Amino acid sequence: MLRSLLFTALLGSGLLSGAAATAGTPPAKTLEFIENRGQWATAARYAAPVPGGRLFVEPDGLTYALMEPIDHHAKERPTAADKLRGHAVQVRFVAARAQAPQPSLPTGEVRNYFCGNEPARWASQVASYRQLRYQQLWPGIDARLYENAQQHLEYDFELAPNADPAAIRLHYNGADGLSVDAAGALQVAADVGSFTELPPQAWQLDATGQRQRVTCRYVLNGHDVSFQLGPYDHKRPLTIDPTVVFSTYTGSTAENWGFTATYDQQGNMYSGGIAFNLGYPASPGAFSTSFAGVTDMAIIKYNTATTGRAARLWATYLGGNSGDYPESMVVNNQGELLILGATGSSNYPTTAGAYDRSFNGGVSVDPYLDGPPYDLPPGSDLVVSRLNATGSALLGSTYLGGSNNDGLLNPSNLFVGPLVHNYGDPFRGDIIVDANDNVYLASNTASSNFPAVGGFRTTFGTGGSDAVVCKLNAGLTSLLWSTYLGGSGADAAYSLRLDATNNLYVCGGTTSPNFPTTPGALISTLRGDVDGFVVRLNNTGSALLGSTYIGTSSYDQAYFVQLDNGGNVYLLGQSLGNYPVTAGRYANAGSHQFIHCLNPDLTASSFSTVFGSGRTSIDISPTAFLVDQCDRIYASGWGGQFNSSYAPNGNTAGMPVSANAVQRTTDANDFYLIALSPNAQALEYATYYGANDASVGDHVDGGTSRFDPRGVVYQAVCACSSAPFPIPPGAGTYSTSNQGSYCNNAAFKFQFEISVASAGPAQTICANAAPLRLGGTPFGGTWSGPGVSGSVANGFFFTPSTALIGMQTLTYAYTGGGTCSSQASLQVTVTTPPAAVFAPLSQSQFCQSSGTLPPVTLVAQPAGGTFSGRGVVGNLFYPSVAGAGVHPITYSFSQNGCTSQATQTATVIRPPTIGMRPDTVICAGSTQAVQLRASPAGGTWSGPNVSASGLFTPPTGFIGPVTLTYTATVSGCTASATRRIGVVNAPALAPSWSAIVCTQDKQAPLRVRFSGVDAVPGTRWDFGDGTPEVAGTTVEHVYTQAGTFTPRVTVPYNGGLCQQLIQLRPVEVVAAEPLPNVITPNGDNLNDRFMVGYGCPPQLQVFSRWGNKVYEAAAYQNNWNGDGLPAGIYYYLVRFPDGNATKGWVEIVR
Repeated sequence: MLRSLLFTALLGSGLLSGAAATAGTPPAKTLEFIENRGQWATAARYAAPVPGGRLFVEPDGLTYALMEPIDHHAKERPTAADKLRGHAVQVRFVAARAQAPQPSLPTGEVRNYFCGNEPARWASQVASYRQLRYQQLWPGIDARLYENAQQHLEYDFELAPNADPAAIRLHYNGADGLSVDAAGALQVAADVGSFTELPPQAWQLDATGQRQRVTCRYVLNGHDVSFQLGPYDHKRPLTIDPTVVFSTYTGSTAENWGFTATYDQQGNMYSGGIAFNLGYPASPGAFSTSFAGVTDMAIIKYNTATTGRAARLWATYLGGNSGDYPESMVVNNQGELLILGATGSSNYPTTAGAYDRSFNGGVSVDPYLDGPPYDLPPGSDLVVSRLNATGSALLGSTYLGGSNNDGLLNPSNLFVGPLVHNYGDPFRGDIIVDANDNVYLASNTASSNFPAVGGFRTTFGTGGSDAVVCKLNAGLTSLLWSTYLGGSGADAAYSLRLDATNNLYVCGGTTSPNFPTTPGALISTLRGDVDGFVVRLNNTGSALLGSTYIGTSSYDQAYFVQLDNGGNVYLLGQSLGNYPVTAGRYANAGSHQFIHCLNPDLTASSFSTVFGSGRTSIDISPTAFLVDQCDRIYASGWGGQFNSSYAPNGNTAGMPVSANAVQRTTDANDFYLIALSPNAQALEYATYYGANDASVGDHVDGGTSRFDPRGVVYQAVCACSSAPFPIPPGAGTYSTSNQGSYCNNAAFKFQFEISVASAGPAQTICANAAPLRLGGTPFGGTWSGPGVSGSVANGFFFTPSTALIGMQTLTYAYTGGGTCSSQASLQVTVTTPPAAVFAPLSQSQFCQSSGTLPPVTLVAQPAGGTFSGRGVVGNLFYPSVAGAGVHPITYSFSQNGCTSQATQTATVIRPPTIGMRPDTVICAGSTQAVQLRASPAGGTWSGPNVSASGLFTPPTGFIGPVTLTYTATVSGCTASATRRIGVVNAPALAPSWSAIVCTQDKQAPLRVRFSGVDAVPGTRWDFGDGTPEVAGTTVEHVYTQAGTFTPRVTVPYNGGLCQQLIQLRPVEVVAAEPLPNVITPNGDNLNDRFMVGYGCPPQLQVFSRWGNKVYEAAAYQNNWNGDGLPAGIYYYLVRFPDGNATKGWVEIVR
């Protein structure tokens, strides 16, 4: 038969951080900052469990409260007079802005604190977070506290651009000394050791997001610490990063011992133990506290169907100013947890109207015979407490006891000591409820004035302790009845069970030779030094309907009682005698764990048998027992080193296991689980369960655990092994490792497969959901009820509909072989389909510019759904990531199999593309308006001298350039582009003219050449004499008339779009005149010289009348005046450059 481990919640009651990574996986986050809701001093806003103590987070700094390490299971323990040494170190932010740090990254887990009898100091639904942030602690400087990848506490100082790192200063108050070691780490000395802050690191992020290291070191000034930085860019943010490592205190991570476990109808597991609960230190420096003042009950509720942090549903401290111990737990019909325990606290939390709100006390008792911290100097009372289903409210809580010790067997008492035969036996007891949630408990008392009300025995025996059985109302406000049960020896009750008529069976141990028995009892006299007993009380506790001793002539005790379907009574116990074995029953001869079945009247034995190793010693201390609906028998217990100190107890070696056992071998320090067929006829299953480490071993420190009616055991464990507690593949878990060096409360849920109908956990489904496939175990049963259809062959389905909204009860019926036929109910709640409402986007249209657009927060109801769509991350829409287009964004909310969706639309528009002509130039000096054009149409122009429609009018003297902007908006998205307008300057030209024949030529017809404008096409010449313009770069012209003429040239440039008009120097043309025949050189400038014209200088020869040459000039300049010659007639010969010649005479008249 297949057996399965459903859940292991290892090492940590949920009140302490703790999860270690498996190979190849990143470590889970363990550090939790727990909100202060009044459970600690008001100075602390948050607290975090750390190795060796607690970190308290305050508005102006931090306080480390650290304790000396102690192995609470060690053999050498502090004495009762010793104090538990501690040390508080305060780290104060000097000259900082005091503030409450802001939390982030909630863990989703909650805790509850019911410590002390002041409700104002109780706290429920206390949240926890992964990170805290101080904002603007100093100007531009934030501080962030969190757990780094190495699972160390880390606090970063985050500096905004230009923030001053010199402002950061930390004052360590209460430290015995500060020093910086050779590696640059800060060593903080304290009375109980020291802790280290690793060398600080600092960095900035570059443009690619990569870290750039900045050198950083601690600077000490007395007890003040600051940071010295190397060069860095002050314009960029900076992070300074110290890390705290508790190197000395890892051995003192809070102890958390396992005691008791139970279950609820949904298969959740409740595990109870005791935990070290360090409070807020009153002042910095060394301090001490009593050992008993730091232990409380620690209760945790697990969802066994999941793994990780979600597996812890809640966790609660419960206790007062001394030791508090849970012994038994049960969940009532309202899903509320009831806890039976023993306390030495005078301020244990009680509720208004409780039956007894005062501590009655007793004598000092040392339950483990090891001294502090788990002794109870004030003595002990029973306590019963009732928590609501979420663990967040104490619905009822009461003391119950007399003036001596109650609820705790004193192992050092001469009379009581023989009953304490196993480690943890001082804390045995049981609590159950009836159909009306009335509370029944079985325990023990040494008080002669224990409140025995309406019971069949109201007086105390004389043997050191009596068993007590009590009934309280559901609210714990009234003791309905209570009775002593015992004789002249020591007596204790360990377990109780209600039968079908609400009569009560109770079992335990006794040394009383006059323990009350009834006529016809199976055994009516004490046979050994310690015997077991089982009694049957009526429901009012006023009558003993049946009672018998159980045992041999040696040591015997009955630790658990169960009933089968016929009302027969089953006992699980220990015996050092030769316990009788009925023929035909499974047995391990010579073993010392017995199972005994009696008839309902306790007058006859149906069968009995023993199981175990067959050695002469007892193997295990029983912790849980069950007879299920099919009369199968289940037992759980542990054995090993811790129990072997109680002679003659042994260990788990050599006990029988089945072939399909989960764990077939043992280190002799494990739990042992066994299942027998109905009437104990055969071994159906047996296995070991525990860590492989013989040094301490897995055990419980008191209390009892439970099987549920289906044969699933819910077992608390005190796991002290350095080896990991086993977590088989597929098993759920909350934490996978022991975060302390010593012991933590582990727990496991183990299912023995049986043929009892199970319909599974209650379901909730939406009316519009798809049909729900119905399972049910064992396979082969049939389903019935509203909405059910199908068959065994094809499967059964529940089809929800609006007509079935509400709670529907379905029935799974199974008829198996043998004696077991059963049915189970499944509650299916059909809910109204959810309606998702997606709030309109705060902005639904976006322009995709070159920059990154800010995200838009998406809001929808009900909370808890998911957003999807392009550009959607979480509850943010990133337009830049989505890109251009129309993007539907969908909010989907799923509940109970139905999904409702709502959609909003976001439009991301690309900016319009601006089209325009290239930059242009205009002609120098132009004032002509220019019409500019661009696309898309409809935009506007802006800039100097331009109209909105794009008409640019250059002003007089415009020399440019000017930049003009065109802006266009399309569908709400705006873009712009620019166009430059400049001025093109005319080329620098020097046009000129010259006479062609010679430069001196001015005489008409005058032939002139014009040039000096390079090869510019389109050049036009205006000669100024009225003749038509001539095109060309070099042209000639003949002036035929005398006069003064002003020529002009028009030269195009800028591709012919511009032209310049250049005026040349005037052309003077002189008319030709006849040669003179007389000159009068008398100095009056009238006819003084011989003038031959204004053409090119000719050759001139002058002769006397006798033929003598009297003057000659090769290039005559009209300058001969007959100087030196007498008056008279002379002859001349003029030869012109063009080859013409003329001759004549001229008379000089003086």
